[in-house]
Amino acid sequence: MSSAETPEGSRGGGADGGGTHISAQADGRSRITVAGRDVNSTYFVSASSAALAALVGLVLLVGVWQPWQETAASGERDGGRTATGPESPGGSSAGPAPDREPTPTAADEDPEETETAPDPTPSASPAPGPPDPVDVAFASVGAGTCLNAYDAGWGKLNQERPAAVDCGAGFAFSKVTTVTTATANCPQGAGRWTWGHVNDDGSLIALCLDRVFATGQCFPAILTGQADGSLRGEGRLFTVWGCDRTDVPSGYNTVMVITAVLSGGNCPESPGRQTLSWDVFNGARTVCAVRTAN
Repeated sequence: MSSAETPEGSRGGGADGGGTHISAQADGRSRITVAGRDVNSTYFVSASSAALAALVGLVLLVGVWQPWQETAASGERDGGRTATGPESPGGSSAGPAPDREPTPTAADEDPEETETAPDPTPSASPAPGPPDPVDVAFASVGAGTCLNAYDAGWGKLNQERPAAVDCGAGFAFSKVTTVTTATANCPQGAGRWTWGHVNDDGSLIALCLDRVFATGQCFPAILTGQADGSLRGEGRLFTVWGCDRTDVPSGYNTVMVITAVLSGGNCPESPGRQTLSWDVFNGARTVCAVRTAN
């Protein structure tokens, strides 16, 4: 390559004039004269140095610009969808909210891992069954009620449940004096009986009974002869026995028929038969009886 030299006439006043003269050569070096002094400068830059400078500049530019922040701030997502308006006062967006992951519902969960919440409503209690008829029968009687109930002769009453009857009837054989919750509360003694029952709910009811004695009724007894020829007897006074019966409960040997029921005094004598007497209701009454003709 040829070099071009500037003519001396174009140096603007020459070296003595203090001007600036530039002389360029093809070797990449220049000669600069400033105020009469030469300043040499190398203007050649290799291609590799230029590429390195460009790379450093690009890195600095990316560090300052950070385009991904602008993208996030503009609301771009999924193909360039952006918010359509500024944030309204209070922090709510005036435009449609960006897409978000859907909240899982119970239908999306694995049925094997989903727990069933207990039903807060208690199940209805089964309807109670009908009341026990024996419970009802015991609950329906009170003090003063007359019953067709007596000892059948074997230490057991003839009825399974109480049934009220007319106190003036010939088959009213007992009377309720007290209704209580414990058999121990009933008075004891000749002519009395305690009838207890356990209800379905576990409660106890007890009927205190007095025997209703009447002339002509019969009961079994055991009689023993005394040294003076008299008879001494023990009777089952709460038992009602057929007067024409010849059999008697085990341990007894005769049937007695009631001739009188007294509140005091002596029993009337019966011709040809010895009259025996028994105090009942703790001495409040006296039952007078003789042996039947059988």
